[in-house]
This record gives sequence, C-alpha cells and structure tokens, in this order.
Amino acid sequence: MTFRSKLLGNAAFYLGANVLNAGIPFLLLPILTRVLTPADYGIVAMFGVVLSVLGAFTGLSVHGAIGVRYFQLEKKKLAEYAGTCVGILVASTTVIFLTVAAFGSWLTAVSGVPKDWLLLATVLSGFQFLANILLSLWLVVGQAIKYGVFQISQSLLNAGFSLILVLIVGLAWQGRVLGQALAIGIFGIVALWWLLKDGWLKRPITWRTQSLDALKFGVPLIPHVIGGLVISTAGQFLATNMFGISEAGIYVVGLQIGSAMGLISDAFVKSYSPWLYEKLKEGSIAGRHFIVGITYYIFLFFLFVSATASLGIFIIFPFIVGEEFLPARLLTAYFIFGNGFVGMYYAVAGFFFFSSKTKFISIVTISSGMISIVAMWTLGQMFGLKGIALGYLSSQAIMFLLAWSMSTLVCPMPWIQIRSALAAVSAVRLNK
Repeated sequence: MTFRSKLLGNAAFYLGANVLNAGIPFLLLPILTRVLTPADYGIVAMFGVVLSVLGAFTGLSVHGAIGVRYFQLEKKKLAEYAGTCVGILVASTTVIFLTVAAFGSWLTAVSGVPKDWLLLATVLSGFQFLANILLSLWLVVGQAIKYGVFQISQSLLNAGFSLILVLIVGLAWQGRVLGQALAIGIFGIVALWWLLKDGWLKRPITWRTQSLDALKFGVPLIPHVIGGLVISTAGQFLATNMFGISEAGIYVVGLQIGSAMGLISDAFVKSYSPWLYEKLKEGSIAGRHFIVGITYYIFLFFLFVSATASLGIFIIFPFIVGEEFLPARLLTAYFIFGNGFVGMYYAVAGFFFFSSKTKFISIVTISSGMISIVAMWTLGQMFGLKGIALGYLSSQAIMFLLAWSMSTLVCPMPWIQIRSALAAVSAVRLNK
C-alpha cells in the first residue's frame, strides 16, 4: 500500500468516525437551541469545560504513556503498567475530589456550575480516563473499527439520554448534563471491563518503578494539556464573567459549530502520527525532505478547507440553530480557522513526541495559553464576543507558529530547503 493511499485511507476512516461521533451532538443543536435558553446552554457548556479541565489532573495524563510503552513492553508487563496508571488515577482523583469539595464555592462563582455538579464532573473525569486507556490501546494496535464504534455508541447514548431527560422528563440544562454523565459513566465501566477481559490490566509488581516512569511521561504533559485547554476554553470563562452566562451560550454555539473543522484535524493526526514516527525512525535525508514537503502541503490543505468551510457554514447557519442563537453566526469563521491552525500544529507536534522532549511542547502551549488569555480579554473589551473569538483564532495561530519554530530545536528538519522537499514529494508520486 502506498503512503498516500494508506494515510488517506486511515484518515478517511477516522474522519468518518469523527463526523458520526460529533455529528450526533451536532444534530441536537436544532432541538436544544430551541428548547434551552442561552443561559441553560451556557451552563451545559461550562460543565463540559470543567470536565475537560479536571481531566487534565485526574490521572495526571499518564494514559498517553501506555500507548508509547506498547511498542517497548511485552503484553504482561504492559498490563501491569496499565494497572499502575489506574492506581495513579484513583489516588489523583481522590485528591482532586477533596480539593473541589473544599473550594467548590469559589469554583462555582468562576464557572457558573453548581458545586454538586462540579463534584460529579470530578468523578466523571476518572471514568473518561479509563475510556482513554482503552482507546489509546486500540489506536496503537490498529483496531480502528472498535475505536470508532466505542466513541459513536457513547455519543448515541449521550444524545438519547439527553433527549429523554430534556424533552420527556422536562429537565432543562440538568437533563443535558445528566445525559452526558450517564453515557460517560456507563462507558467508563465498559472500558474497565474490556481492559480486564482482554488482559490489558493486571496488578503491578514493580509499581514504584512503573509509577515513576508513567509520571515522568505524564506530569510534564500537564502544562501542555492545560495550555491547550486555556486556549480552547478561556473564551467561555471570559464570556461568562464579562458578558454573562447567556452570552457564553451564544459564544459556545459558535465554537461548537466552528469546531467541525477540528474533526478533520483530529482525523488527520490519528492517521498521520504513526506514519510520521515510522518515517522519522528511518533517519534518511531523503525521508526528512519528504516529510517537510508533505508538511507544507498539509499547511495549504488546512488553509483551503478552512476558507471553504467558513463560507459554507455562514450560508447554512440559520437552518442549524434557533433564532436566539443567530448572533453566533458572525463568530464561526474565527473558530473554523482556529481549528485549521490546530491541524497545522498537529503536523509539527509529532516531532516533540518522537524525540520524547515533551517539556518543550508544554512550553509552547503554556506560552500560547497565557497569550490567549491576554488577547481574548483585550479584544473582548474592544469588540465584545467577536473580540474573544478573534483572540481564540490569534492564539491558535501563535501556538502553531511557536511549535513550528521550537520543533527545530528538538528535531531539526530541512524546512528552508523547500525546493528539495517538494521534489521529494514529486519523486514519490512519479515512482508509484
């Protein structure tokens, strides 16, 4: 199988799974934006933000180490390693739960989410971690069908519970959040059962050594995860605190629709990263020229698709959402291009993970996160919600440029040899 057919084939599968997975809650928009108020939608969105933020600390991002160690450990040792990671999850989730219980009132004031629901989000983040372990293993093993079916089934259950609780039971934002909570909880338990059934989870023997190894991998990534979350969620916090929960609901609808571009970015990185690692492992000069040439084509691809998607979404927007949410129409292009830059960022982020120098990618995302807060707040003061959206776009572009620049330190590539890079790509095409 040629590079292009393999890469595009995998990307097409993951994109299809992503579209189906994200399309389910997307299809809820015409219903929920006509049943829930902007304030209700704002609370739903902030619950999702809190869940993501807590997820950066419950488990301490060690699940990513399991996917990497798959290529280095035999199955029994890997199962013990996964067991160690679950132990880290239990300990860290307990600490986070007690912290949220102690500072819940302050967190409620910042997020707009009641304290009891914050505690629920803490527990759910632990269930999500279990699902992430299973999905990470399926990704590296190449079981793409299981990967896609698991995600899509969870989204279907999420949507089904939400519609029942909102439309039939008559709950407002609580129904949407409970629907999400039930789906995450059930599939977290399913993931734990599956890990045990397939022998991917064993009681660790050398847990001290494995814990240190997992933490050495995961903890430096926490700033990276937080930085990324700041960029993607700071706008929602700022919209809530600067303009109120209703305006935050409008902002989030624009963000959710604009994040359709993120589906392409996510599908791309899932198919591209394994190929990139294999190509970098070869270590040849010709291979590096080829990688650079492909990367430049990837940049052009994301810019073109972002422009096309922005125009298309603007035209069909009134058919997607309720009348109260129409102001979000002017925000979507900022989010689409922002997610396009995320795809371009993914094209260079693999160099950091291949070299195992994850602390540098954390520097990039933390720096970008700090810049994003300043940019969103400043532009929000000047232009309102539109300014916050513009700050989001700017911060994503800055993150990509910083990552691209810093990647030359961890994994030098012939970026300025553009002619040779494009010639390498052309040579591969001619030799098919």
